[in-house]
Amino acid sequence: MTLACIYSKMEEQRWKVLDAIFAHMWSYEFVPVELIAKRSGMNPEKAEAILKAMSDEKIVVNRQLNYFGSAFTFLGLSLYSLWRLVKWKKIHMLGKIMGEGKESVVYNCYSEKYGEAVIKFHRVGYPSFKKVREKRNYGTLHFTVLAVRSARNEYRALQRLQGLGVPRPYAWEGNAVMMELIEAKELYRVRLTNPEEVLEIIIDEIRRMYSRGLVHGDLSQYNILVSEEGVWIIDFPQCVFLDKNEEKRSEVEKLLRRDVENVLSYFRRTYSIEKDINTIMEYIKK
Repeated sequence: MTLACIYSKMEEQRWKVLDAIFAHMWSYEFVPVELIAKRSGMNPEKAEAILKAMSDEKIVVNRQLNYFGSAFTFLGLSLYSLWRLVKWKKIHMLGKIMGEGKESVVYNCYSEKYGEAVIKFHRVGYPSFKKVREKRNYGTLHFTVLAVRSARNEYRALQRLQGLGVPRPYAWEGNAVMMELIEAKELYRVRLTNPEEVLEIIIDEIRRMYSRGLVHGDLSQYNILVSEEGVWIIDFPQCVFLDKNEEKRSEVEKLLRRDVENVLSYFRRTYSIEKDINTIMEYIKK
């Protein structure tokens, strides 16, 4: 069943329950049913019955600890985020899946305000989250918290980079980022007739992003889009803001160097174009 079909079958009480989970997920890995019931305006027995029904549909995961608690699945968090976008009149029609990877699922959509657009639902696999939680001290929070933070990071990055070769951001809710639809193909899918020119444009974009205090952090031929109209850089959940990481500037610049090396390596392998990375790095940072 598609996300749109599942959405259409949801009832008001279910949305209230999901809203309660979202409100308390920052404090609990599994939100106690008593808190869900209180925020939803229903008795605990009713809330528990709804949670059990939604668990059967893989919208939530329930756990019987020293209390009965519940958390989002990726499907549930995406449903809730979509509901928020509809509620605020950002989206009016959800289309088909355009792309799916380990960290996101992308749908096309239609908005009366923005026209054709895309919605990117962020997700983080539980095994990878356990490693991140150990490094970043997320305590006992559920892994969907990281998906929300990932979406927020990308939305804020796109806002900061407006005017550069990135999609325009339209909205952010939960793990969903709604943004401009770019009619272009990934760099690795295209055989360029002007690779030198395209490489120069990409390097200039990296430089302009750096001048705005941002490093992509995961740049490669897979998240650079090209068409006859231009070049765009996408996928910013792992980006790093210089002004928030001044004490880690050397680590951030290692990420910048890795981004540049990824791009230069691709053009070296594919088009036999040789560039000195140290010269490029000096150009970007000056």
